[in-house]
Amino acid sequence: MKKIILAGNSITADILYSYLLQDSRYHVLGMTVDDEFMDAPIINELEVIPLSQIQNVHSPTDCSVIMAIGYNNLNRSRESIFLRLKEIGYNVETYIHPDAKVFTTIPLGEGCVIMPSAVIEPHVNIGKNTMVWANVTIAHHSSVGDHCWIASGAVIAGKAMVGHHTFVGVNATIVDKIAVGEHCIIGAGALITRNTKPHSVHLARSGEEFRCSSQDYVSYFGI
Repeated sequence: MKKIILAGNSITADILYSYLLQDSRYHVLGMTVDDEFMDAPIINELEVIPLSQIQNVHSPTDCSVIMAIGYNNLNRSRESIFLRLKEIGYNVETYIHPDAKVFTTIPLGEGCVIMPSAVIEPHVNIGKNTMVWANVTIAHHSSVGDHCWIASGAVIAGKAMVGHHTFVGVNATIVDKIAVGEHCIIGAGALITRNTKPHSVHLARSGEEFRCSSQDYVSYFGI
């Protein structure tokens, strides 16, 4: 059983800890965050240790880290802690939930997290420290860069490319052979059918109220 420290102390860490409690491969020793984000010394019965002190409490030779930090600032916060933990000497674990389906033979990037029911098809390349949330499909011959966040239900079609530090929202779809630039935001439900420029934002149209009533809509269009 591998000993683990969770890097994070918020909702992502809470969810990952719940999964790890049911995963016999791992034993969670505690959590760590930057000193200024120390909200409480104990969360979910786990000790929360300031990052400045973590190596004094849990040696890098005795345990590994799983990244459990959200996507704040286009994943730059995740990247910062990832790099600092590496500098200290920790191995950052690539975590694949037992219910995920990973068919690619290309090694996943260090520190990736693959959540339940995600499907990673053959010949997919995923960079380091990338979060792939539940029910995501990353199709054949596609690639996702370093420090990305792919939210629940997103679909990245065959031969598509997603650049570093990109956020792909819930149920977004990137069609085949499309290149999404680095540092992009792809909003929930967005359909990306053209290549995107780096640092661009692409939001789906919000659920605006239709001009007619629901009964009139049914009368005219059916449902």
